[in-house]
Amino acid sequence: MRGLIIAGYGGHAGYSFAIAYELAKLGFKLDILLPRGYEYLAKKFEGLGSVYYMVLPRKPLEPLYYGLHRWFKAFIESTKFTKRDYDFIFAPGSNFSIPVSTILKLLKGVPIYVLEDINRFSKPAKAVKILEKVGAKVLLHWNEQRKMYKKGVVVGVVYEPPLYKPREDGYVLVTLGTLGSREVFDAVTKLSYERVVIQTGDIDPEVYKSEKPNWVFFKYTEDFHKWLAGASVVITHPGTTAATARLAYGKPVVIVYTKRHSTLYPLSDVARLAEKLNAVFICEITPKKLADAVEMAIKLEKPTLENGAFKASRLILKECLKTQAR
Repeated sequence: MRGLIIAGYGGHAGYSFAIAYELAKLGFKLDILLPRGYEYLAKKFEGLGSVYYMVLPRKPLEPLYYGLHRWFKAFIESTKFTKRDYDFIFAPGSNFSIPVSTILKLLKGVPIYVLEDINRFSKPAKAVKILEKVGAKVLLHWNEQRKMYKKGVVVGVVYEPPLYKPREDGYVLVTLGTLGSREVFDAVTKLSYERVVIQTGDIDPEVYKSEKPNWVFFKYTEDFHKWLAGASVVITHPGTTAATARLAYGKPVVIVYTKRHSTLYPLSDVARLAEKLNAVFICEITPKKLADAVEMAIKLEKPTLENGAFKASRLILKECLKTQAR
């Protein structure tokens, strides 16, 4: 059996890796689709399948009309995948998922499984709703998400598997995803911690290196799990990294809600996510509040939650076998 895993970037790639990891263990042959410009993610999927690249229709936070030409190109590029026979498509809820999923569904009838965002409790993701209308089966992390999708299937929390044994190396890990956050980085670098590791994403780390020469800074890394495994505390934004740090590695987590996140998710939704993960949530970013949040996070117990990637992969296998038996 063969499947197409649409990976996307950032947290969407994390969801796809979690599902691909479980499906590969079940014997599926997988093709992994990544956006051009995010080639560093190929290392993440090494050994899970063949990697392909396609144009990203809409870049992070970009106005829709800026990328109209890329949308057209993405749909054209998607047609080359009609030459392959797939038993299913797995798509996280990003714009990158839309062109190839739509083309393969409409032209070849390939079943689509699309995953809603872990952060959403009150408002659905636009890409997920679009793919639902195309005919995708929507997979959900939480029972509360059922009110947004009457036919959605709750599989549990989808997070990346632990690739290393958790250890205690005594540093605070700060990561704000692909876009980073000057708001958070400016506050963190005013703290007197001896050991901190900061992934800055698209933000140039050089200005911070001069302020904290003994800290570790990098934009991206092919082996982020190595840093997750050794962290004492993780400061991050709402999404896959928070769930992976908390559930796969058992790390204390502080979830920050910045001005950028306010345009994506309601504050109440992110606060609910932090509650579910037994993490500390802060929406006012100051050095003191960050330091207090770190101390509070250390005292919280890791929650016990169902592994959604495991359940989703078994659901896909069961339905593929049922289709083949007809």
